[in-house]
Amino acid sequence: MSYTIFMNFNSKLFIALILGFSSILTSCKKDELPDPILPTQPANEIGMFKIEFEHLFNSANFTLNTAYTTSEGEEVTFTKLNYYISNIQLSKTDGTTWSEPESYHLVKLSDPISTLITINDVPKGQYNGMTFMIGVDSTRNVSGAQTGALDPANEMFWSWNNGYIFVKSEGTSPQSSSGNFEYHLGGFKNANGSNAIQNLNYNFGSSTLDIQPNAAPQIHMMVAVNHFFSHNGSTLKVADMSTLHMPGAMAVGIASRFSTGFMFDHIHN
Repeated sequence: MSYTIFMNFNSKLFIALILGFSSILTSCKKDELPDPILPTQPANEIGMFKIEFEHLFNSANFTLNTAYTTSEGEEVTFTKLNYYISNIQLSKTDGTTWSEPESYHLVKLSDPISTLITINDVPKGQYNGMTFMIGVDSTRNVSGAQTGALDPANEMFWSWNNGYIFVKSEGTSPQSSSGNFEYHLGGFKNANGSNAIQNLNYNFGSSTLDIQPNAAPQIHMMVAVNHFFSHNGSTLKVADMSTLHMPGAMAVGIASRFSTGFMFDHIHN
């Protein structure tokens, strides 16, 4: 009888140990699993939109490796035109605003896909205005090596000057003493008057951007590249200056003139 009691005791002890060990394993496994990441907003409360940048030179469609004539009678052929669009913000009809997080986009005319920017996870509603920068804000200019559109591998970063090139234009011109032109525009410091960041603000007028789930509205922007060389009496002659690779008053002037070529055209909802 004592043997039976001993066996029953051992059996119960063994089962208790097994259950206890299983409980520990289960507890450990639960601890190892991360909490599920819940969306900040339900899917039926957000949408997306796109911004298309269409480029012109005077009244002609603009493309790389095509000769154009400036208002000063100089012939220019762009082989490269890159620029940053950043800090995109929408204004809602109720007076509130929404800002795209991590809002940095590199437009490269050698890559047509980059001229159509997609903005995701936007709260649904009616928007009647938009702001953005041409350039990169001062914080990111001093944040060291970064990724995505801000990756130095994109060749839009001055390692010697610790800052981003906001607009890079290169090409050829018979009026240049070297036969080429290169204008690399940047600079974010206000103290020495070299802040070339351009802040642009657009009101959609009678149009609205309608953000809804399962929709893809599109803002159509026109970019008059000829403003790079001339607008409202302000001009740049390749014969006078064909190369610029540093921040300063000249870079600010060209960047400011170039920014006047960005015009809101229409919205496709």
